[in-house]
Amino acid sequence: MRIAYFTSIYPRATDTFIQREVSGLRQRGHEVVTIAVNRPQAAHLVSDEIKQIFETTTYLLPFNPLKLLCLNIKSVVQNPKLFFRTFRIALKSARPGVKGFIYQLFYFQEALILAELLKSQSIDHVHNHFGDSSGTITMLASLLAGVDYSITIHGPHIFFEPMVWALDLKLKYAKFIACISHYCKSQLMLFSNAEDWHKLKIVHCGIDFNLFNYDPTPARELTDTPAKMIYVGRLSSEKGVQILLKSLSALHAKGFDFKMTFLGDGPERHNLEMLTKENGLSEKVIFAGFASQETVKQTLSDSDIFILPSFAEGVPVSFMEAMATGVPVIGTNVGGVTELIEHGVSGIVVPPADVDGLEAAISMYLESHELRSKVKSTAYAHVVKHFNLQHEIDKLAAHFIE
Repeated sequence: MRIAYFTSIYPRATDTFIQREVSGLRQRGHEVVTIAVNRPQAAHLVSDEIKQIFETTTYLLPFNPLKLLCLNIKSVVQNPKLFFRTFRIALKSARPGVKGFIYQLFYFQEALILAELLKSQSIDHVHNHFGDSSGTITMLASLLAGVDYSITIHGPHIFFEPMVWALDLKLKYAKFIACISHYCKSQLMLFSNAEDWHKLKIVHCGIDFNLFNYDPTPARELTDTPAKMIYVGRLSSEKGVQILLKSLSALHAKGFDFKMTFLGDGPERHNLEMLTKENGLSEKVIFAGFASQETVKQTLSDSDIFILPSFAEGVPVSFMEAMATGVPVIGTNVGGVTELIEHGVSGIVVPPADVDGLEAAISMYLESHELRSKVKSTAYAHVVKHFNLQHEIDKLAAHFIE
């Protein structure tokens, strides 16, 4: 089966789960091509593997205006009914207002380009991750090209404006929608028609356990050395890093010794670096920027605690990677997090935006290597059983060929 994977920007340093999925499908005998609207920034090309993917990915932009005009004329002449029917769906799925109308005109043009690529490359199925603007383009291109499509919905961003992204229409016309959690599925049910719910399938993001080295030995005691703590993710407002920095400041004031490493980048980095200085944490906190998967693995292997204090989440793959390495995790009770972490059993879960609660959770780990030892073994067993990448790719591949 020839499958196209399509996103807005690809590859990015944060897209390792897509890269593994594509690789797994190819190992199962499927031909997979990768297509994106835009090229990633150079900062995302953090490894030879990502650079190779970049070289083999086809990009829609920039486009030749004259060729695009000819493509519009060709599409109208060949099948005017299909062209205008799809254009009406494009307008129906537009966000309100003039700006939304203009955006949708661009999405429709990009869909024409993508549809031409799908036909010229004899694609049997196109799959999209995230379901935002690239999901809109996927839906329209699928209708224009007569090719089935599916979308993996992650959240949380798309659930902030569900009607803006026309989730009901995307489910209506899709072959299926892959939901990474039951929480995700419930949100899609909330904003779609019940007659289409049968097309909602649970397919987790998963971990390739061959890539991670789990250490079964008990967690080390932290009496004489600083605790090594780690965060892996985007530095954006919904990640709650400001709360974490306030908790760390309180712990520092109480005499706890630690080093906190942030792997990732994003629009909040400068503000967070300033907040770090204001809280007297410059000697305790490191902002290391985007990192290769190998760097993430090495840093995890040398860490004692993993923290993700988000205000909104899907089911973070970074949690799974920490659990697969044997690093005790702390998360917040948002999105699908509790489908991955059971409080007090496979990790610690605190309310979002709770500075004192997060401080208390970190101190519990710092003061008890027994707790960290217990949690890490239970967490590893849970993620192996429920978030195995190979099992999830098998499920996804089965949905493609149904």
